[in-house]
Amino acid sequence: MLFKIVPVAGMNLLITSVVALVLSFSIPAMAQAEDSGNEDKSDWDVSLGLGLAAGPVYEGSTHYQASPIPVVAVTWRDTVSLGIDGLSLYHKSGGFRYGAGLTYDPGRKENGKNLLGMSSSDHRLAGLGDIKAAMGLKAFASYDVHPFQHIPLVVLDASATKLIGGSTNDGVLVQGGLSMPFQLGQDWRLTPKVGTTWANDHYMQDYFGVTPEQAARSRFSAYKAKAGMKDASVGLNVTYSIGKNWFVSGDGRVKRLLSDAASSPISATNINAGIVTLVGYHF
Repeated sequence: MLFKIVPVAGMNLLITSVVALVLSFSIPAMAQAEDSGNEDKSDWDVSLGLGLAAGPVYEGSTHYQASPIPVVAVTWRDTVSLGIDGLSLYHKSGGFRYGAGLTYDPGRKENGKNLLGMSSSDHRLAGLGDIKAAMGLKAFASYDVHPFQHIPLVVLDASATKLIGGSTNDGVLVQGGLSMPFQLGQDWRLTPKVGTTWANDHYMQDYFGVTPEQAARSRFSAYKAKAGMKDASVGLNVTYSIGKNWFVSGDGRVKRLLSDAASSPISATNINAGIVTLVGYHF
């Protein structure tokens, strides 16, 4: 379940994956147990919350921003979801879950401002121009290895997203990940995760390349970014269930840029970190 209106462009994937992880694995265990035996369970599943995210102004920046984030996840009959990742239609069969949907990418502002209008002290992007916001078409799949009733031993996930942003932000992203949720008692859940992202040449050039025209207006030399592995990440999520419906979650991620993204003159650093904390209520 998931959706996204992400205030800080450099944290898009972090926030999306955190909210997805929390809402997929971290609904209070007591509620899960009750739902599994309730034949009159509602067709609707709703989670609401509020969080705070801190991360780089853009991928490769050494400057960080903090911003509030809404947590909204609505699911109907476990087949249609609206949340911080977009609108999705999916099907579940055993441990498999696959589907497609619409997502959103806010692009990138050369002045470092986020969607809330908050300014940044990082002005390295001046002269590069803005990357337009874009809708995305996404296909995804995951597989849960379920040795127990409610807790998967391992979760494998993959997705492919085609952004549709016109002259800019029209690239393709392919992501893969592996997570291992551990239930510690009745209330605590610990979930380490690793992931990686491949991007096509359009995406890499939009976010990490520098055209001759941009070079003439900015501090950077012209740079051609080609398709390849964009990043690899490792993270840890800790979630605590408060009673039947409330939960608190914290998530930390470290991401390393790879290939042409790491070599780009736009990237002041190849390593970025991000933190998301949130409080939510599951209806």
